[in-house]
Amino acid sequence: MKKFQFQLDTVLRYKLQVLDTRLAEHGAVMAQVNRQEEALGQAQDNLWSCEEEYRQKQAEGMTVLEAMKYQTGIEVLEKVRRREEEKLRRLQQLEEEKRARVVEAKQETSSLERLKELKLEEYNSAVAKEEEKLIDDLVMARRAASLAQAETPA
Repeated sequence: MKKFQFQLDTVLRYKLQVLDTRLAEHGAVMAQVNRQEEALGQAQDNLWSCEEEYRQKQAEGMTVLEAMKYQTGIEVLEKVRRREEEKLRRLQQLEEEKRARVVEAKQETSSLERLKELKLEEYNSAVAKEEEKLIDDLVMARRAASLAQAETPA
């Protein structure tokens, strides 16, 4: 019997390449999300430290000009934090889209891999049946030969 060959092997290899590509894309976006989370954390820390410094200076007493500088600085830091939050939201949305594409590709490859397994099981079953038939034919041939020999007068 000829060697097993899955007819959709080329398609399966292609789908596996697509899956690898999508996994790499998802990983890259995840790295961007992590970096953006750190950037947001840094922006939040800068805002908190500026606000804390402002409260301390208020308690000690400050000029109106100094208070305006702090308020302007806090407003700028709040804008930076909001901008970093928006970047993070966009990256998280992109990450979810990439994850959905990975899941889709994984489902496609899984279904093809399962089909390949089923076809291999069918092939192995057919090979086993063919081998059984061959063994039965050999046994029958030996019996026929033994009977022929027993019937021949010496």
